[in-house]
Amino acid sequence: MSRQRVLFAVARPPYPCDTGARIRSWNTLAGFAKRYDVDVISYCDPSMDLSETQAWVDGALELGVSRVEQIPNPALGHGTTVPQLISAAVRGLPVSTMKYRNDDFSRRFRDRLGQGYDLVHIETVHLAGEAASIVGESRPFVTLNAHNVECQIADRMRDLERFGPRWAALSLHARNMRRFECDAFRACDAVLAVSREDCDQIDRMCGVSGRAVLVENGVDDRYFTPGGADRECADELVFVGSMDWLPNVDGVIGFVRDVLPRIRQRRPAAHLSVVGRKPHPDVLALHDPANGVTVTGTVDDVRPYVHGAAVAVVPLRYGGGTRLKILEAFSMSTAVVSTSLGCEGILCKDEEHLMIRDDAESFASACLDLMDDGPKRQKVGEKGRKLALSEYVWPSVIGRMHDEIDRRRNGGGADARN
Repeated sequence: MSRQRVLFAVARPPYPCDTGARIRSWNTLAGFAKRYDVDVISYCDPSMDLSETQAWVDGALELGVSRVEQIPNPALGHGTTVPQLISAAVRGLPVSTMKYRNDDFSRRFRDRLGQGYDLVHIETVHLAGEAASIVGESRPFVTLNAHNVECQIADRMRDLERFGPRWAALSLHARNMRRFECDAFRACDAVLAVSREDCDQIDRMCGVSGRAVLVENGVDDRYFTPGGADRECADELVFVGSMDWLPNVDGVIGFVRDVLPRIRQRRPAAHLSVVGRKPHPDVLALHDPANGVTVTGTVDDVRPYVHGAAVAVVPLRYGGGTRLKILEAFSMSTAVVSTSLGCEGILCKDEEHLMIRDDAESFASACLDLMDDGPKRQKVGEKGRKLALSEYVWPSVIGRMHDEIDRRRNGGGADARN
């Protein structure tokens, strides 16, 4: 009996797996490829080196994907243009979706729909406008992977601003994104959300109970393994993440400004490594090893930095979804200090799996507590790894995804995990 067919539409190649979004997309694609015959349609950046593009295609085929079709999109390599801003304002669309509106892609996507797919998966909400073209009595089942609730991120960014031009621009973006996401969620049969909080919000936004499916972020526990207490330094702190993502930029700047000086008052040798790709100029400006801050930029392997740290810090003030950086630190048995928002959506407990603190003084105190007390940070790290192994390894996460999609396709109700 032949396997069912899936069309997997992705806005950007999820390779190499060097961001949280790419990691989630790659593991979702791998999960589909193990079970279905999968064709991929993707944008690609024509300015990228051909070897990078070929590496993505080769990697997808190694997963078991049948075919990868790529549509060049010059807009991917550039920031938002003035014409895009004007077009977004006129159409009432979120600016962040404009570079993914491409007639050639839409035409090829519609052509693909006529080739008899059983399921269409749309990877990230920015492509979700294509879901409106999936109509008819023989319409395939449609899933959307919602890495975040984007309008929530925009709301949280706006709420950190004082009234003024930036506040007004963020308010408009949040309103347009909310409308766009509501339409996208309603157009799909199941929306894969990373947390119970996101599930609840998605259901409220589309007005349909059970539309959202809980598919958490996961971790590769065979790659992210403990490094051993002998490899860590009690004075070392680490922040890991894509350093061009604004919530990470805001979080690390706030930590260096408000938290690190408090830590260095008691531990003058305390040092923070900021590890991640494409550092924003404001992050690069923090680089000052003499005063306890090193900005590494892109590294081949984040694990030595996490293994060498007493504490992984996640001082986020806004954002959405769930943080893979926490799951990876958990899997490596590294103690974590996070804000409540930073660990949102993860089934973790304060003082057991990590320390949760929301103001600069208490955040610094929690870091110092763990830096000063080796047995305590070891215990916290071990509890974090136990949680990661029990709830968040990728095979288990993807297995639950398949179970829930099967239930929805067969007319079953929402899983109790929602």
